[in-house]
Amino acid sequence: MKYSAIKIFFIILGLAFSSFVHAQKVVVLNLNDPIYPSTADYINNGLQKAADENAVCVVIKINTPGGLMKPTRDMVGKILNAPIPVISFVTPSGAHAGSAGAFVAIAANISAMSLGSNIGAAHPVLQGRIPDSIMNSKMTEDASAFMRSIAEHRRKDTTLVMQMVTNSRSFSAEQALKSNIIDLKADNLYELLSKIDERTVTLSSGKSVILNTASAEVEHVEMGQQLRFLTFLSNPNLMYVFLIMGMMGLFFELSNPGGLVPGIVGAVFLILAGFGMSVLPIDFAGLALIIVGIILFILEVKFQSYALLSIGGIICLFLGSMFLIDETQSIDVFYISWSVLISSVVIISAFFIFLIYFGIKAQFGKRKTGTEALIGLKGIAMETLSPEGRVRVNGEFWNAVAQEGTITAKTEIEVVAFKEFKLTVRVVPLL
Repeated sequence: MKYSAIKIFFIILGLAFSSFVHAQKVVVLNLNDPIYPSTADYINNGLQKAADENAVCVVIKINTPGGLMKPTRDMVGKILNAPIPVISFVTPSGAHAGSAGAFVAIAANISAMSLGSNIGAAHPVLQGRIPDSIMNSKMTEDASAFMRSIAEHRRKDTTLVMQMVTNSRSFSAEQALKSNIIDLKADNLYELLSKIDERTVTLSSGKSVILNTASAEVEHVEMGQQLRFLTFLSNPNLMYVFLIMGMMGLFFELSNPGGLVPGIVGAVFLILAGFGMSVLPIDFAGLALIIVGIILFILEVKFQSYALLSIGGIICLFLGSMFLIDETQSIDVFYISWSVLISSVVIISAFFIFLIYFGIKAQFGKRKTGTEALIGLKGIAMETLSPEGRVRVNGEFWNAVAQEGTITAKTEIEVVAFKEFKLTVRVVPLL
């Protein structure tokens, strides 16, 4: 009896220990933004954190339109060589693993999708540039070879997977499962963890891992505030607006030295734009064109060229804005939208055109300072001018001489000339 009790105790202890061993941790990451370097840092840091904590696997929830090719390659490399299993999950319903997101989804050890989600349309397109068939073909070939290598590594249907790149094909969850593009469907995270429970996954190192996920602890790892801020600044439209506003701030400061506020605000905007330019693929020829455009506008204000410099400035600003983002390094996501581009060019051009207009008007218009400003003003004759006497103009008393004949006292007069500290006046004609 005693022996049986001890045996039962050790059995219960073994079951408890077994339960403790199998109840492991699952780390969940969220890929909900376009793929920037900051996004790749978040995913790569999450993979490292999961490995350090001996998590049973990492689940990457995907809903992204795509992104930059370089951080995508970095992420895919980390996923393919991860020391623990990686599961990609395109979720929730309506989510899209588009463009670069398709590369990440297929690179995982196990690929899953929710009903109503889709994957694909990974063909690179030059959105904001003049079409270039040679460049587009080169980008397509490069992306196609990258996709093929991932599909072969994960033993997917290379023909259909390649069509995502070459033909911009997109697949629903049902189509992707039937076509051996993904491994399973799941409505939510907990159904996914239940379905992959006790599956055997072979890592790139050759090690086989049995997933125990049905009762695993789930840890959601969110992107840190610093990476969120960098992701926010990485938006090409925002970076472009910051760049233009920064340049305008410096223009106001240089035009009116000592104001400080325009210069400080302009410097802050340029620093923020610099953050964006440090992570986005910037074409420095485009940036140079924007700077030249602003310089031409400034020169037009200083030197009248009958709008030739302004026209050159508008052309440089427009072309520079078009070519500012080097889209050969992204997959049909990163470009300055036409609405932002055209609005910015129109507003800046209109601003400088108004400056030029008022400058010309001030240069050739009537002077408003000194004694010449008195000409054209009206006043009252304080005494009879025959032909000389005193008048009051603009609240001041002046010696005046009548232009013609005699002007009686209390008559409204108008200044027509100023000579030798005397005003020449005439009677204001009756309308």
